[in-house]
Amino acid sequence: MWVIGLTGGIGSGKSTVSRWLSQQGIPIIDADRTVHELYHEPETIAAITAAFGHDILMDTGKIDRKALGRIVFADDQARKLLEKILHPRVRVAMVKEQEALERAGERLCVWDVPLLFEAGYGSQMDELWVVWVPGYIQKQRVMERDALSGEEVELRIQAQYSLGKKRKKADVVIDNSGTWDETVVQLRKEMERIKREQGL
Repeated sequence: MWVIGLTGGIGSGKSTVSRWLSQQGIPIIDADRTVHELYHEPETIAAITAAFGHDILMDTGKIDRKALGRIVFADDQARKLLEKILHPRVRVAMVKEQEALERAGERLCVWDVPLLFEAGYGSQMDELWVVWVPGYIQKQRVMERDALSGEEVELRIQAQYSLGKKRKKADVVIDNSGTWDETVVQLRKEMERIKREQGL
């Protein structure tokens, strides 16, 4: 199976690219979805509560992701602690999903992982795609989308590798700073290349 690692930065448009790939019939193994599912598992809830206290729980006993986010985006050590809890669990779940796809006869899949490089997943991929935009576009998009202040956006951007750093590590850079049609042209070109090279 040929595995594409897809990443970007907050506001780069990675999720939009991922949706387009899914619409082309390519299986997507989504780290954000996996994390969301993990937040409902008793073992994960217990581990996070042990690390951050009961204040991050809602009345239902589930994790209050907004409350947790305020803590980890403002404190680098807290963020690293949360990642230490989540990343191994996410990796195991995503590998299982890939193995199930392989058993079903799939020959291509995409790992959609915001923290692909930060979590050390890069070596598991056959090729690495980074969805890139200039920093000023990234900041503007996140402020508009999430109704956050400039300072809050900066904290979230700084919690990840910079897009410039990710771009240098990429096998394929998808420039998403123009129109969506221009982005699709790049995506079609890369998919045609993979199908040709991998005989898909």
